[in-house]
Amino acid sequence: MTRAFSSAVASVLVSIAALAGCGARPFAEGGSRDLVIVTSLPADAPEVLLLRAIVQRPAIRIENEAAYAVRTAEPSDPRVYRARSLLFLGYGPREAMPKPLEPLAALLETGSTPFVFAPDVWLRGQAVGLVWTERREELMAALESRQNRLFDALDRATFATVRARLLVLPRDGDAERRLHEETGLTLRIPRGYELRVDRASHAALLIQEGPPTRMLRVAPAPDSASPDLVAARDALARAFRPDERTLRESDPTLTSAELRGALRRMHGRWTDDAVSAAGPYRFYEVSLGPRRYWVDLAVFAPGRPKLPYLRELQALAETLSSR
Repeated sequence: MTRAFSSAVASVLVSIAALAGCGARPFAEGGSRDLVIVTSLPADAPEVLLLRAIVQRPAIRIENEAAYAVRTAEPSDPRVYRARSLLFLGYGPREAMPKPLEPLAALLETGSTPFVFAPDVWLRGQAVGLVWTERREELMAALESRQNRLFDALDRATFATVRARLLVLPRDGDAERRLHEETGLTLRIPRGYELRVDRASHAALLIQEGPPTRMLRVAPAPDSASPDLVAARDALARAFRPDERTLRESDPTLTSAELRGALRRMHGRWTDDAVSAAGPYRFYEVSLGPRRYWVDLAVFAPGRPKLPYLRELQALAETLSSR
């Protein structure tokens, strides 16, 4: 298994490296929810089935959305190396790993777990992971004992690809200046988002109409004792959408890369009966210097996965500052 794995990966990745060396810059394909498990093990092998169960845990109860949409592939399939997120699964002597995996193998040697993730190992905007043990009998035990840590590492690597892509999007300088002038806040605003400001509450809304509709709302939190988070979110949402309600339902909190500066958080579902809309949200109380703020991420995407849009909004919210 190791010899076949090594030769197949080496031949394909050498071709990709040659392409990049000629000046080409291919961009990884797929969304942040797409994941390819690359292995020479059969698709119904216990190790593969367990790994799929680990990464496909429920993310959002609306439409029973799983955290990742997974497919498996042989290392000899050249298409997999163009994927947005890849997770290599195998076993054998470390020195038998193919040379293109050496950056990951080196990280694996210095760590305390049988898995490692790294961004941009070969192509721009990729998350690449490696799960490897010397013997096959160790592989299942490694997966069973580190399920949450493995998922968290994958989620962080995936979010890094979202953040990297956000940072290269064209910015709306006029909207950014207006936001700062009217609220004192600084936020990266990609073109395509509309900025709305509620002067009475000093709240701001970034919205990209759809569906899918993406909404990022932010407002100063009161200096007094913190109120109930549901009431706080209702007030922020209704500053822009008077009929929106925050339901007292809790979604799984599958956001390992939690918002920078978060003091409290709440995840769940909102609804707006006036426009027959509903969707998931992520709501945070964050600390930015001496001040606290409410930050709300909300999505309306009927019939589509919601988590990729929430990740995009979270990457935007990470750029928030009060300078």
